[in-house]
Amino acid sequence: MQHRDRLALLGAPVWQGQPLYQSYLIVAPDDAAAGLADLENGIHAFSDPDSNSGWLVTAADLRAIGRRPEEFFARTIFCWGHRNVVRAVAGGLVRSGSVDGYVWEALAEIEPDLTARTRVLARSEWLGFPPFVVRADRMDEPGIRAFRDALLGMETTEAGRAALALLRLDSIGPAQPSLYNGILSRMQALNASP
Repeated sequence: MQHRDRLALLGAPVWQGQPLYQSYLIVAPDDAAAGLADLENGIHAFSDPDSNSGWLVTAADLRAIGRRPEEFFARTIFCWGHRNVVRAVAGGLVRSGSVDGYVWEALAEIEPDLTARTRVLARSEWLGFPPFVVRADRMDEPGIRAFRDALLGMETTEAGRAALALLRLDSIGPAQPSLYNGILSRMQALNASP
């Protein structure tokens, strides 16, 4: 969304039947918190400052109550990966974290001992799954068209189905810019004047 004027959509992953995912706010299983407001003055892990699920959702939720991450939490860290956010919470390095729900759910299958040391405190609304994109000025190049066709047809080949299974995805489907209106709304709300 930050570069939507220069990028074109190739497709979006389809997970659990839809091209959508959620941001999860996670804590330790025995943490008494019932919601975001209960995490004030704790240490919080974000994934990446350019991540919707790993930063924007929590920052926008705080903005909605007139707060900013840097003054709401005692300290914040960037872990530079959603799995690293889960590890930070599970290991007690931080009290809470903002993480991609798809990644947390995939980890629950692959590394259940890791996610068992966390608890999903809150889930965002459903938002457009991170897409495959290309520079808009290259969209009509033969190689880009071939790549798009391969992405959109992954479920039709044995190798494609194997890759999708490894990623815990159903398919890669076509995507329209409107799929990302929820993320755009959060960006606008976060950047609006107080």
